[in-house]
Amino acid sequence: MNELRWPAIWRAAVSVSIFVIPIGVLQRVLVDRKTIERGSSAIYLITFVILVLGMVAGFGAAKLARTHVLPNGAAAGALTYLIAEVASLVRAAVFGGTSQPFIGVIYLALLMATCGMFGAGLERRSRALREEVPRDNAPKPD
Repeated sequence: MNELRWPAIWRAAVSVSIFVIPIGVLQRVLVDRKTIERGSSAIYLITFVILVLGMVAGFGAAKLARTHVLPNGAAAGALTYLIAEVASLVRAAVFGGTSQPFIGVIYLALLMATCGMFGAGLERRSRALREEVPRDNAPKPD
């Protein structure tokens, strides 16, 4: 566990949670009020956006950590989901509504961790591409 850079993980997860929390709460409110059905395409679109934001959290954690990017990206993705789930539980406690079953929380945290790893892998690959061609040694026209 010593390869995890917690400041990088926290910064990435909290930054992305600013976007994930309103989207997740909106999704839960729309389902609770039966504005959209659980199997509708709107639910899948909102879920896709949340998963992409999990990749962004992993990308950010990898960018900040610089070493051991995959575990840091996975932790940032999972932490992003857990922060959003806590916000959803608070909303359900205050305003009423449904909450996620515990097994669903575990499954979705693992799914967001996988997305975070994917984002961290993208950052590692883009870092390799950026460092491959140094800008100072570029050939100069005659």
